[in-house]
Amino acid sequence: MRSMRKNKLTKWIQIISIFASAFLLSRYSHAFLTVNETAEILPENYYRLGVAPQLLVSDGGGFNLGFFADTHIDDDLDARITIGGGETDFWTQASVKWVPFPDVDKQPAMGGRAAVIFVRDEENNSAGLQLTPLFSKKADTRYGNMIPYAGLPITWLSGKHKTYTASQFTIGAEWFPEQDKHIGGEFNLNLDNSLSSFSVYFSFPFEGSTGYKKY
Repeated sequence: MRSMRKNKLTKWIQIISIFASAFLLSRYSHAFLTVNETAEILPENYYRLGVAPQLLVSDGGGFNLGFFADTHIDDDLDARITIGGGETDFWTQASVKWVPFPDVDKQPAMGGRAAVIFVRDEENNSAGLQLTPLFSKKADTRYGNMIPYAGLPITWLSGKHKTYTASQFTIGAEWFPEQDKHIGGEFNLNLDNSLSSFSVYFSFPFEGSTGYKKY
């Protein structure tokens, strides 16, 4: 009898340990993987600097803060570098955005973004790849010009303890209260193995030869 109880207790301890380990390993699961950009391409010879605070709304919540720099590459290509930290100790991204179908007449801008990622959280280091189909459409509203956008980030991350795929649904909008100050807001919904979050971002455009400038 005692032996049976001991075996059951051992099994429960093993089950609890498995769930606890899964929680610890997934603690940093993609809370930082926001998009924070539309499918628009920067004008030639322009770049942008920005900051993006993020509020986590699942798995106990938390706060992250990211900084990014965008640059124009070609007619349909932009690139971005991002670094950040907070609830997730540190992360960095390098991404390229390709938009072969621009926003014309009733057609939305349609393209995608590919990013390579490195994450450090406590003693866990991970590296991965993110692919994001991205859509946006310019709109003239009573609150000024804005660009609503939507995306579906799919991320593959590999670390010391775990390799897995995460997905989110992203919806947001970027406003232009002034041509030299851009404000965006975004909601990311956890679809699989990720976290839900709200974020805002503020960006400032620069022209290559003249510096801080409207466009």
